[in-house]
Formats: sequence, C-alpha cells, structure tokens
Amino acid sequence: MVGGRDMKRIRVLGAFVAFFGGILSLGDSAYAGQQWCEEDPTFLVNGSLVDITTSFPGAYASKIHGSVHFDLQVPKNVVALVVSLPGAVPVTASISRTLPAYWGVGRLPVVVTVSMNASVSFPTHTRAVGTTQTLLAGYDGDSKSPTRANFTMIGLGL
Repeated sequence: MVGGRDMKRIRVLGAFVAFFGGILSLGDSAYAGQQWCEEDPTFLVNGSLVDITTSFPGAYASKIHGSVHFDLQVPKNVVALVVSLPGAVPVTASISRTLPAYWGVGRLPVVVTVSMNASVSFPTHTRAVGTTQTLLAGYDGDSKSPTRANFTMIGLGL
C-alpha cells in the first residue's frame, strides 16, 4: 500500500518526467520564419571599424545578377579601407573620397550607397554599426534603386 508521502513523490516524479519529456520533444522540430540574406562588408575609417549590413528576403538572392555593391563615401583626407567582404551573394565594395576635407574632432560625415542589379523589385534594409555605437539604425530601400544613407561617426581630422 502506498502512503500519502509516497503518492506525493510519485506525482512530483511524474510531473518532472512529463515536463522534461515535453521539453525534449520540442527539440525535434523547429519552425522558422522567412529566411534573410545579410550582406555586410566591414570598413576601417580613421581607425574605427564600420560594419554596413544590408538585409533582404533570402528568396530573392537568385534574382541578383552580379554583386551587391557598397560604396563608402568619406572626406578626401580620411584614411579608409575595406576590411572584409562576406556574403551569401557576391559582394563588392569601394571607397570614394568625394566629401570635403574633414578637419574637426567629433562627427565625421560618411555616406554609403548600396546598389545591385536585380531582375525583380524587393525590399532592402541597411544599417551601420561602428566600433562603439550604432551609426545608422536602419534605412529601408528597394533592390531596383540604389540606397543612399548618410551618417556620422566619431572621428579625428588629419
């Protein structure tokens, strides 16, 4: 015969087994939403890293002919270079020293243009993160038109 104390232990053990059995059964399948492609070259601008990320629905990756191109426009006296070019689709990047010389301390102006040759129109979202802060929280664009976004970053004039 099972006493009151033993019944409580059996119920606790049963709840424990049911709980962990449920947790383990959830691990067998995962449901995901839409897949996204993120193209994110990294630049070095006056000693600070800048990661520019453009996201778009992954279903459109095959609709891009050629590469996703990032052009970083900086003041003509700024030291800048491309550090890395990872991506699910081909990525290219360039530095254009087209902005007026920067002699200040503080807010260094930067412009990024993201372009691609896509056979269909689809939404894009571009953001920039620097060494210490988010520089561009987000800028919505379209695959058929170059996305041009301005931001500033901490910089020292030369």
